[in-house]
Amino acid sequence: MGRSVREPLPAEVDEVRARIERWRQQRKCLGPMPEKLWADVVELATRFGMNPICRNMGLSYGALKTRMDKRPGQQHPVPKPHPEPAVSPASQPQPMTPTFVELGGDSFLSGIQAGPVLEVSTPDGVRMVLRLPAGSSLDLASLMTAVLGCRG
Repeated sequence: MGRSVREPLPAEVDEVRARIERWRQQRKCLGPMPEKLWADVVELATRFGMNPICRNMGLSYGALKTRMDKRPGQQHPVPKPHPEPAVSPASQPQPMTPTFVELGGDSFLSGIQAGPVLEVSTPDGVRMVLRLPAGSSLDLASLMTAVLGCRG
């Protein structure tokens, strides 16, 4: 197969890319790109295609696709209902009674020295899990301040 010739993108794409680059250089810490920039990217991707825009701006295809799918007025396929099979009352599953089973950790974790686990999630969906070895002397309060302090 031969390579397809890529047509140059218009100047407005370069303008949005320049704004994204300025934002990347001026931000103080990692975090999500501002919604206004994403809105401009989505509008360009609608007109010129997702791949050329992602490639040109150095953006994640998956992140752009998620935003493209959430556009107002975007049609989402409606699943067709499946006909319910006829079930006699005698063959219907009986509801299960909830039970609690306590399992001793020694049988699972023999030989493993587990330490503290720090799991943090923010309202905007950022999630971090940190598993530390037993006897670790990491200052978790300072770590939390460093991670969450620059958000917002």
